[in-house]
Amino acid sequence: MLRELTVDGVKREIDKYIRESVRSFAAQDIVPKLAVIRAGDDDGQTFYENAIIRQSRNFGIETQSINFSHNTSQALLEVALRAVNEDESVHGVILLRPFPENIDGERLRTMLNPEKDVDAITDISMAELFVGKDDAFFACTAEACMEIVRYHGIDLAGKRVTVLGRSITVGKPIAMMMLSKNATVTICHSGTPQKDTIKACRDADLIVLATGLTGKFGSQYFRDGQIILDVGTGKGADGKMHGDLNIEEIKASGKISDLTYTPVPGGIGRVTTSILLRNIIKAAGRAADLKRAKRTEIMSLMEMM
Repeated sequence: MLRELTVDGVKREIDKYIRESVRSFAAQDIVPKLAVIRAGDDDGQTFYENAIIRQSRNFGIETQSINFSHNTSQALLEVALRAVNEDESVHGVILLRPFPENIDGERLRTMLNPEKDVDAITDISMAELFVGKDDAFFACTAEACMEIVRYHGIDLAGKRVTVLGRSITVGKPIAMMMLSKNATVTICHSGTPQKDTIKACRDADLIVLATGLTGKFGSQYFRDGQIILDVGTGKGADGKMHGDLNIEEIKASGKISDLTYTPVPGGIGRVTTSILLRNIIKAAGRAADLKRAKRTEIMSLMEMM
């Protein structure tokens, strides 16, 4: 049987925490705020940004969309990033990537204030993931995958996991997170021969598809009894949003009868947005704690004078 792995339950859990946290902040006159920086009109990025804005409003989290055309300059993007880095009312910043070819996205990544790095792309965030720091920011999509696995009681210890994609926002962090749960992880990427990718997928108990190759992966890559986490988002030939998994081809082939997968849309992306908002809550809490600590320090100094 081909089954969709539902995300409603885990999303409700996270959303409840966000709602309660926003109420608590409101009592302190704090409004969590996210700035989203995007250049160009990539379908997946636009879809994600719209979902962020829509859900933020539902929770009372403020959002600031900073959008540029695909031919914008490096200088303009850097000015925008510096502004939100220094704006104390902005608690989190997300850079929607990849940027257009004329933009040095690596420089922008290194310029981002780590305290506002709610999608965990800075060196500090990645180092904290590597050493297993509990209260670090983790890449939102990767953490969404882990939350879905946790919620459904999937024990990764001893499982064979294949990750397709090696981006710093999904492929690499999800591999590290699953490794920390004692899974045996294989990463395949654009440089992996197709026959090796097919073998790695068919050998796996769980596969994470994070390539952005819409509808690329059909029945030849899979076997019965597997779990597939589909992270991909893009427009298919029908103009609708689809993932990396070609579930229609799998259904039509009749070769696989037992497969559990996350749908697109309505799957991991829904949880990813909630994780992002939860990270904004975390960032706002850190900022409030820092302000309180500074006030306490100043008052202590004044008493000593």
